[in-house]
Amino acid sequence: MPSSIIDSKIFGDMFSDAAMRHVWSDENRTAKYLDIERALAKVQGELGIIPKEAAAEIVKNCEPSQIDWAKLKAKTEQIGYPIIAVVNQINANCKDKLGEYCHWGATTQDITDTAAVLQIREGLALVEADLKDISDSLAKLALTHRDTPIIGRSNLQQATPITFGYKMASILAGIE
Repeated sequence: MPSSIIDSKIFGDMFSDAAMRHVWSDENRTAKYLDIERALAKVQGELGIIPKEAAAEIVKNCEPSQIDWAKLKAKTEQIGYPIIAVVNQINANCKDKLGEYCHWGATTQDITDTAAVLQIREGLALVEADLKDISDSLAKLALTHRDTPIIGRSNLQQATPITFGYKMASILAGIE
């Protein structure tokens, strides 16, 4: 049973699509956490904040394929948020206790907020692409039907005739 309309097998694609659902999936969110921890370790290693060997080991172990999803779920349910569970797994996968430098100087909120911003940017790119497709279609319709008369509407009743092209151009102006 779906917990929201977006999860519905019947209605889900009316309010979202596979690409947007991927953006907000657990897998993608966790991949963003790993991307951030990887970048943090890499830069800290280059700047000498953490040992270069530790940075290399952390970078090597920030891969989604190394996440144990059952452990991540269990630890998240215990703590209430997933970042520490992800960091614990990276740490456990690193040799010679080098993973202890993972998340060095960062807060859980730093990682959570940054991941959310990355997801928002990814989602907005999808929305912008859809809006461009819609705009292109509306512009084509406006040109094709610039002389096609239709009944104008005002206050939910018939009004002076307009063209279908004008109607499409009006909608296009609202989008752009």
